Amino acid sequence: MTLRRGITLGVALLTATGLIQPQLAWLVFAEPAATERKKTSETTVELEGFTVDVTLSEKARRKLLDGKEAIIVAAYFTGRPKPDTDKKYISDMGEIGLGQALVEVAPDQSARFDTVRLSQYALDQSLNRNPILLVNVYSGRKSSKNNLLSCGIYEDDLKPIQGKSIPIACKLIGEQ
Repeated sequence: MTLRRGITLGVALLTATGLIQPQLAWLVFAEPAATERKKTSETTVELEGFTVDVTLSEKARRKLLDGKEAIIVAAYFTGRPKPDTDKKYISDMGEIGLGQALVEVAPDQSARFDTVRLSQYALDQSLNRNPILLVNVYSGRKSSKNNLLSCGIYEDDLKPIQGKSIPIACKLIGEQ
């Protein structure tokens, strides 16, 4: 397992268990000078999106429906920096933060990310202008202060899944 993969899985687990808020998880991927970059350029580029098809075990489906619980699908976008990218834009993980998006859906609904909007400036600093996508899924914490779901993740280049669906399976935490 690579260090990047280990940290990514750790952040996904911390978010899913509620130890860090989803809104803050992107900070792990953001470069230290994100505020400075935002001042430099707030132009965004729009890319074709994707869909996440969340499948639930029967126990998870029933628990979410009975508790009127939502599902949150979080998408985090990063890039590999070009060799000449200024170090101040590169995170401790060696990546450039490009953006994030959250979609809330009900059980049995797909999360649609119709258009992906990323920072033009950050994308220009990334190698081959090829964003990397991390998708994390967890419960919406409406019926419980803790996440209820244990889900797979997706982590790979954005390009191959644009216009397509990503399947992610979930079950209740602790379910066999």
